[in-house]
Amino acid sequence: MATFYEALIHKNRLAPMIMKRPEVIGIGVGYANPKVPSQGACLNLYTCKNLSASIHSSLQSAIMKAIRKNSAVPVRIIQRGRCTTHHPRFRKSSALPSWQSRLRPVPGGASIGNANGTGTAGVIVSAFSKYPQLYILSNNHVLTHYNTNQFSETIQPGPSDGGKLRRDRIGRAFLYVPFNRNGVNYIDAALSIPDRNDLLDPRYLSGESGQRMALPGHLISYKVGERFKKTGRTSGMVRGIVESIHTDIKVLYYLPEETTFYYRNQTIVTGSKPSALPGDSGSVWLRDRDNFAAAVLLAGTDDGIMSVNYPIHWAVQALKIRIARPSGLGKATSPPPNHNFAYVQPLNPVELEQIRVLKVKDRGIPSSLPIRRA
Repeated sequence: MATFYEALIHKNRLAPMIMKRPEVIGIGVGYANPKVPSQGACLNLYTCKNLSASIHSSLQSAIMKAIRKNSAVPVRIIQRGRCTTHHPRFRKSSALPSWQSRLRPVPGGASIGNANGTGTAGVIVSAFSKYPQLYILSNNHVLTHYNTNQFSETIQPGPSDGGKLRRDRIGRAFLYVPFNRNGVNYIDAALSIPDRNDLLDPRYLSGESGQRMALPGHLISYKVGERFKKTGRTSGMVRGIVESIHTDIKVLYYLPEETTFYYRNQTIVTGSKPSALPGDSGSVWLRDRDNFAAAVLLAGTDDGIMSVNYPIHWAVQALKIRIARPSGLGKATSPPPNHNFAYVQPLNPVELEQIRVLKVKDRGIPSSLPIRRA
């Protein structure tokens, strides 16, 4: 039986070689038998769908050669297909669920976007140095103008749900983490600052008819097998389970040209229902049993069953934020046990140094173009 530490050592050694293969999407660490966790850890190798017998055999041979025959670490080859970010098409409907409707004030879990597309307002946050200023935490690719510092208005709902610039503006992109095109990425994150604080509600959508709840805070860590739930613009309220952590993975973006970015140590969440459909980008998973914010969704497979996520604590570290509550800030809880690699780890100083945080331009509002708000 393999330990998670042993599996992680093998993953780190194997990833630089195996990720060069075109049929390989990602490699991470999970349970050898998810139904029987006591059987220990394994490597989860994510690949394209419908591998031919020859490619499958070649892949297995390459893996066994790399991890050595006497290794106790088993390997699961999981054919799920590529992971992408994508915006939803325009939705024509007179009866929208709450997460696709125009909401004032705006809670976490609601449809938002800019002129380029639609995603999800993950959670409402604040910062120690700026409290009580509120912000929306979502993805770079949801809030910015194609990964640039150009002025970008935030509208709610997003354009796919009928949102219009000026009429439905709630604020603008404020800070973002630019993508590293030639190296490693850890988070897809950006903050939107509202035109007024009262346009945001520091609570989270928890029902189709608009129920909302205050979140107690966020998790510093969580483990393989943890049960999550979330609200997203397209999939609505869904549940999932952490299948893999420490996952290095390729993600296809449209900026607007097709670009593939390499992400390190991501969390893979799966479930019986889609959770990563077009428009769910930026949504935030909560730990099912206590509603602590856990992970931020950035991409998924074409069928939406598998999502790529990063621990929300990484955004907390990089952006110096905390979950906002109706009164005060949420708490940080559940650090990883020492030397237990079945849990995700906070960013270390070297990793944190690789994450740049940039300001988005504040163009201001021309007096000739009045904005209708709330």
